[in-house]
Amino acid sequence: MIETLIEYDNGGKIEVYKMVDKSASDYHKIYACCEFFAKQGAKTIITPRFDYIIGNPIYENIYASLKGTPYWGKCPDFKVDDIWYEHEGFDETKDLSNPKKRADTFSLMLKRGIKQSDRLVIEDSDFGRSYAKRTIFNRVHFEKQDIKEVYIRTSKGLELLYIKKAV
Repeated sequence: MIETLIEYDNGGKIEVYKMVDKSASDYHKIYACCEFFAKQGAKTIITPRFDYIIGNPIYENIYASLKGTPYWGKCPDFKVDDIWYEHEGFDETKDLSNPKKRADTFSLMLKRGIKQSDRLVIEDSDFGRSYAKRTIFNRVHFEKQDIKEVYIRTSKGLELLYIKKAV
């Protein structure tokens, strides 16, 4: 049911459920996210999507730790150790030459992602980092959205944009 793709000397590894569609448009991006964490010694696993969830024993087994959370019934893209993450991308065929369109693209990815997990990896659409941080701040403090971490996936790897400070 689970296949190990790579193991690192530091104990990190990337696993994938065999039912994951490796031809999906975002598979290699999700793999790159897992690779970032695995190289730091984390156990990562790429998880499948399900069309039907209610009463599905396979879903209930894979996503059991989501039970009792707002994310039960959702399918986050991957897990790092015991923490769920959602990867969000954008339509790369869109013209993002306008800064407003880049900002809107970031906001849309954030909106879609937080429905799946409170920890996100967002594709870099060349949006302003200060705008992104302000958007997250507003969502956390004024809209009371529970956002714990946001990474940006760039050509160089993952860049931590936001992490919720422990109280």
